[in-house]
Amino acid sequence: MIAGGGRIGTGPDDAGAGMAQGAARRWTGRLVVLGLSGLALAGCTGEARAEAIRSYEVDIAADRDGGLLVEETIDYDFAGEARHGIVRILPDRAPYEQTRDRRYPVSDIRVDSPTGAPDATEVTAESGALTIRVGDPDEEISGRHTYVLSYRVDAVADTGAGTDRLAWNAVGTGWEVPIDDVEVLLSGPDGAPPVDADCAVGGEGDAGPCRVEALADGSVRYGATGLGAGEGVTVSATFPAGTFPGARPVYEDTFSPARAFRASPATVGLAVAGLLVLAAPAVLRLRRTRAPRAGGPVPPQFTPPQAGRPAQLGTLLDGYAQRHEVTATLLDLAVRGFLRIEEVGDPGADGGTPTDWRLVRAAPPAGLRPYEQRLLEAFFADGDEVVLSDVQDRFGRIESDVCAAMYADVVQLGWFHSDPAAIRRRWYGIGAAVLVAGIVLTVVLALTSTWALGATGVVLAGLVVLGLAGRMPRRTPAGEALRDQVAAFREHLAAADPRWLAEHGRVDDVASAARSDPRIRYLPHAVALGVADEWAGQVGSAAGPIPDWYVPSSRRAAVWPALLVFSSASNPALAPPASASGSGSTYVGGGAGGGGGGSW
Repeated sequence: MIAGGGRIGTGPDDAGAGMAQGAARRWTGRLVVLGLSGLALAGCTGEARAEAIRSYEVDIAADRDGGLLVEETIDYDFAGEARHGIVRILPDRAPYEQTRDRRYPVSDIRVDSPTGAPDATEVTAESGALTIRVGDPDEEISGRHTYVLSYRVDAVADTGAGTDRLAWNAVGTGWEVPIDDVEVLLSGPDGAPPVDADCAVGGEGDAGPCRVEALADGSVRYGATGLGAGEGVTVSATFPAGTFPGARPVYEDTFSPARAFRASPATVGLAVAGLLVLAAPAVLRLRRTRAPRAGGPVPPQFTPPQAGRPAQLGTLLDGYAQRHEVTATLLDLAVRGFLRIEEVGDPGADGGTPTDWRLVRAAPPAGLRPYEQRLLEAFFADGDEVVLSDVQDRFGRIESDVCAAMYADVVQLGWFHSDPAAIRRRWYGIGAAVLVAGIVLTVVLALTSTWALGATGVVLAGLVVLGLAGRMPRRTPAGEALRDQVAAFREHLAAADPRWLAEHGRVDDVASAARSDPRIRYLPHAVALGVADEWAGQVGSAAGPIPDWYVPSSRRAAVWPALLVFSSASNPALAPPASASGSGSTYVGGGAGGGGGGSW
């Protein structure tokens, strides 16, 4: 039995005859409807008609291969709107499983208009559907027009052990206008009658019943009325097993991580080869960056190497010139008598640490390295005194300029083969380029093939190069030997014992108050080598004179806390001010979502 009460007939008519008979009945009915509508409109007035489909008739003829020959006759009422024509969106695939779609190949598309409407057709494929645009962009029409759309769609029928089944969305839910009347005529292959049929009407996911009628020629007629915008009609029929002997569903694999990154000897070998070939140059260079050292272990170093100044030794140690080397240079210039540091403001009754300092030029510059000369010129560009906070806005530029001069200095001294910063930038650029190329190649191969795993070697090689880029600057043999001494001296500063301080000798190029006090003498080195806190913690409690190059704003027993704040990277007088942020404002188009649409 067929849903809706109709009984299956056993007539010998084939599908073509059934379609011809259905077409004759429909055109007769259409003429009657058009005539009655014209009389009604001629004899009365009322509200303007809204754009709608007055009738939507679909003839479906199935063949033994499981394909369909479909003819859609659409009576479209543009009412008083001026339009170019209609747009029919026809899906040609549907999700089947997580990793593949089922395809319904569409071909032989043809559109005619018995009422003379422009029927130029443009077909585009996008997002799993065909967009069939009918009309002339240079011509507008209105009123009622009929379009006859025919096409073939393959691989629709499903075969089974007991029965074969056919289901088709005769009217999709994507129509933006209401549909007054729907009629669908389905014919089986060679007139084969179905054993059951069903029909559903409504929105996406709805299962409202509609009319189903078995005809004497073996075809089935479905009907529905009063569809709103966004509502459709789906028809189905069940046939005896073997009705569609040539039916074969068509599947297409979609993206799947497991499929895209499928491991095989070829993809694994390609990944390993890419990693080795692209990362090997960086690894081999890194093995050559440390020159061989002659002699045995480095002995303890209780005094800084005389070959370099604090900022130079700090740059040599790790290959980086940074802010703490710049502040260490300021302290070193003060210790050597080229400037004086004065606290600005009253720290309060509790004797807290100051927040600003004044730098005063002292002895005329003589015997300075280029980076020291640049630092003094930048700070004292406007006179012999400068408040540290007044330099805050341009300190970043000063720091960059002085650090660049430090890099040039360590190369000139013969400690590095070339500028460490330039070498790092070069290798960071190479690593970033390899990484981006690997990511792009991986994405492309993942979307188009099963070879994505092979490209991961390029990604890993890029990460390896980026990870090694900071260690690429090469020291000379002399630089390596001196670095070992600097590292030993750094360990001494970090673990110093105040009991040995009196044993240190005098240094002739420092201000008088610090010439016999290694706490002051080695403070710039501790700052440049990154152990100022450890050094201060070991020796800061020992009694000693306040250096004559440092002027506190109040009497205090020790100036170590203030000196540590002055030399720290977070010096409040040099730290950039925090930028303000607000909660923002609301405006049209300022959020997610939105969009719009219109008619053709």
